[in-house]
Amino acid sequence: MKSRTPYTAYAVTHLDGSLLHTSVRAGLMTTGLTTSPIVHFKVLAGVQSHPVWALDDLAVQIYSYSQAANKAGVSDTHLQVSVTGSWVSAENFSNIIANYVEWHIPSSQLRGAAEKLYSEMMRSRSNSWPASPLTIPVQSA
Repeated sequence: MKSRTPYTAYAVTHLDGSLLHTSVRAGLMTTGLTTSPIVHFKVLAGVQSHPVWALDDLAVQIYSYSQAANKAGVSDTHLQVSVTGSWVSAENFSNIIANYVEWHIPSSQLRGAAEKLYSEMMRSRSNSWPASPLTIPVQSA
C-alpha cells in the first residue's frame, strides 16, 4: 500500500464584503514560548460567509473595530472591508490568514472610536486582551 505524503498549499485571497462584527472571537495563541493575539471572524462576500483568522497587531485592529461597532449598535454588515490574506490549505483543512484589511467605513465617529480603542489596546494589550486560548484548526479532531 502506497502512503500519501501530507502537503500544504498556499494561495493569495482577496475578499470584498462585510466583516460580521458579531462573529469576532479573540484570544491568545501559543506557539512554543511565544503568545500572540489572535482573532477569528467571518467576512460576508456575496451570499457566503468566509472564516478568516488574523494575528498580532492586525488581530488587535480587527477586535477594536468590532468592539466599536458593537458599542455603536450598528448592523452586523456595517463594517465594509477588503481583506487580503493567504489561504493555507492542507489535506483536511483550509484557513484564510489575513495580512491586510482596508476599512470602508463612512462614519468618522465609528472610525475614530475604533482607532482610539486600537491605540489604547496597543499601549496596554496585556491588560485588556481576552486571555482565552484560541487555536487555528489544522487537523481533524
